[in-house]
Amino acid sequence: MRILIKYIIKQSLGSFFIGLGGFILFVSLELLYQLSDLIVRYKVGIDKLFILIYYNLPYFIVLGIPVGVLLSIFWTLSRMRSDNELIALQTHGVTLKSIVIPFIIFSMVLCFAAYSFNDFIVPIANRKASEAISKYVYKRPEVTFKENAFMEDGRGRYLYIKKIDPETGELQKLLLYDLSSGKTRVISAENASKESGKWIMHNGRIFETDSKGFLLFDMKFDSLELEFEQDINQYIRSSKSPREMTSSELKKKIASFNKLGVDTASLQVALQEKLSNSLAPFVIVLLGVPVSLFLNLKSRSWSVILTFALVVIYQGSGAWLSAMGKENLFNPVLAPWIPNILFTAFGIIIFALIDTRASYRLSEFLGRFFKISVIVFL
Repeated sequence: MRILIKYIIKQSLGSFFIGLGGFILFVSLELLYQLSDLIVRYKVGIDKLFILIYYNLPYFIVLGIPVGVLLSIFWTLSRMRSDNELIALQTHGVTLKSIVIPFIIFSMVLCFAAYSFNDFIVPIANRKASEAISKYVYKRPEVTFKENAFMEDGRGRYLYIKKIDPETGELQKLLLYDLSSGKTRVISAENASKESGKWIMHNGRIFETDSKGFLLFDMKFDSLELEFEQDINQYIRSSKSPREMTSSELKKKIASFNKLGVDTASLQVALQEKLSNSLAPFVIVLLGVPVSLFLNLKSRSWSVILTFALVVIYQGSGAWLSAMGKENLFNPVLAPWIPNILFTAFGIIIFALIDTRASYRLSEFLGRFFKISVIVFL
């Protein structure tokens, strides 16, 4: 078994890096496409574009690892089947189900690498990427687009900013909690803009409660100066978005927000995504190996097609469910894990069917179905 493990891992490395490299190239071009309007509008040089791609590489690598794993599974097993190596292994007493072991070992190493990247390197790189976009694209080094910005002045006052617009520098959806006097004063505003060197809040409301929670007064305002001890501009430059935080920073931020009653859905999703994305290589192995063995893949072209289809389903559903979690349309803690749970369950079911009569009948039916589908499609 040790020889088999080394052999399969060695055979998988080449196709893994092909899949990873192809994915990185694709998403890099997609990034440039998304920024194309801004690139033309702000006349961004080609050297600056390479800087943007460079800072996004760690994040792309984490997303691309499952793609490389899936392609390596389909590519390696289809070659082994076409060369009759799987039949030779079965002749020597090696069951098809045991083929999953080398891939599991390979995936666990990649899970550790993905977690290390995701929690230590990616936050720093995302921070640099955000700064590069604001500096080279928007030409506003003091402002970048952020969500859920939060600060305190050390005197019992807390400022929460839902979003910061990178083009206008406008603060959107503000909440100011003032607990300094023993009472609770809350000021909310739709937005705030800088006027004559001061931050002015617009379309807001002020209410105050005593220590027992009884309402003392409640009023609305059209405009009001935002007074805060800390330099808001300096804070904007130094604050981090959820994508720029480590797991420990996210946990601290969630705890602080919970104390103030601020919605933490987007932070919860960001924290769970770090963990679920890190386990993606293992999940992909649990599904990819059984699917490849079950379908009796021999063609490398089918390997590429199935890799593309499963990656679109896996990452597309993950992005969609995470977006729902951020808006509290779905449990924010559970949302990022749904694709992993479904893919794992589906993979275990297929794995249990391998080497059974039902699997042979079903695989023959699916083989015919795929051939007919290709003919009809063409």
